[in-house]
Amino acid sequence: MFVMILAGGKGERLYPLTRDRAKPAVPFAGRYRIIDFALSNCINSGLTRIVLLTQYKSISLDRHLRLAWHIFHYEVGGCIYSIPAQHRYGERWYEGTADAIFQNIYTLEQEKPEHVLILSGDHVYAMDYRPFISFHLENRADLTMGAVLYPRKEARRFGVFEVDKEMRVLNFAEKPREPFPFPGKKSHSLVSMGIYIFKTEVLVKRVTEDAKIKESSHDFGKDVIPRMIKEKDRIFTFLFEGYWRDIGTLDAYYEAHQDFLRDPPPIDLHDLSWPIRTYVPPYPPARIKGGEVKNSCISEGCVILGKVYNSFLSPGVFVDEDAVVKDSILLENARVGKGSVVERAILDKEVR
Repeated sequence: MFVMILAGGKGERLYPLTRDRAKPAVPFAGRYRIIDFALSNCINSGLTRIVLLTQYKSISLDRHLRLAWHIFHYEVGGCIYSIPAQHRYGERWYEGTADAIFQNIYTLEQEKPEHVLILSGDHVYAMDYRPFISFHLENRADLTMGAVLYPRKEARRFGVFEVDKEMRVLNFAEKPREPFPFPGKKSHSLVSMGIYIFKTEVLVKRVTEDAKIKESSHDFGKDVIPRMIKEKDRIFTFLFEGYWRDIGTLDAYYEAHQDFLRDPPPIDLHDLSWPIRTYVPPYPPARIKGGEVKNSCISEGCVILGKVYNSFLSPGVFVDEDAVVKDSILLENARVGKGSVVERAILDKEVR
């Protein structure tokens, strides 16, 4: 199984966190980057042939890959590398998720996999892909898509499937006003996770066809999948019952952090049987000197003289005397001055 991770989106709704960094490189939960979750899922699932398709402000992401993930080339005997947009088909950037794959068909021709797992680089979840892959192979599917159940009112924000009892896809709608109900649970809808397993020959055929359609937005959800359904391809969904978050907006980013402060958290970052790997600069241990910390995650190199409640602090954060940080997210080397109060806020790197 060959893995291609879509990591080139602008992340405009996450601005200003994406002003100077790629969306998958945005810090998350103190010491991690968003991309670490998809990559860790791959390694933990035994998938080691991985390529990231990068584009927008990719230096931050490339640097993280070089520092955090280069060692696994040797440890797992595979490869993890990034490919920036190559302009192989004219002077244009990736115009959609399907176009990103189309512009990198040459990579598939070199690797020659029978099946391709396509992931998004901006989702937070812990998933063993092996049952997903087994389901795809057992059903002899042309395409299998990961999906989660959402209450129908909330499902309007996503792509929604209509399926039969065997989980074969009958219809698909992007952000519908009236989401399809899920069989046996009418109050919920089956929502796309934006992860796909394709037969390689089907993938190449469908994205090549799509590239020839001028009116297409060259997106899997909007264009390719509806066309595949119409053409009666064998398309299935795989129900994932764990935690999954699309970190697409500042509100979603903030709410996801609050999820991780609940007891128990949706993903146990202390579970060594499913480690979330990352890179942390060589900071000293965190130090709490006369301060107070409750229900918070404090990273390496932090110095706490004040009070921190229900918050995430990335490496190197300094909280001075009589300062209060509450319900907030502070990124690397942020400083909170003496007597300051930070509440329900996101402070970017080196903010003072």
